[in-house]
Amino acid sequence: MSRFVLTNNPKVLASYPAATWIDGDSRAVLLECRGMVHAFHLLLAHPLMGDIRLIRNPYRTVIVGEKRCEVDLLSLTWIEESIDLLRRGFREDQRVEHKGDYQIIDFDLFQTAVKQQHHTTGQGVIR
Repeated sequence: MSRFVLTNNPKVLASYPAATWIDGDSRAVLLECRGMVHAFHLLLAHPLMGDIRLIRNPYRTVIVGEKRCEVDLLSLTWIEESIDLLRRGFREDQRVEHKGDYQIIDFDLFQTAVKQQHHTTGQGVIR
């Protein structure tokens, strides 16, 4: 099964060089992910993993699976609701002193999703 990692988190990219770098904010990552969902790719984890307070995290990492024959309705719902939530006025925390913490949080959430995928499918995320 092919899997793709989309991220704007330098910590994730450093650990997973096969990840696709998105030069932008967390919304840019979600918009790129939405394009893949509309092209029939499956989301392998919710794009806003973690606590609702983490919506302010400027770093976002999303795992997208292989192409299907049609749009996956759950993936479509997740990505559209996630983008809408960001659009409704949640502002990213731009304070420099918190960026390192946010990178670690996003990385840890990503690692948890990787482990969960490995446990569920017996396969790693990146090939």
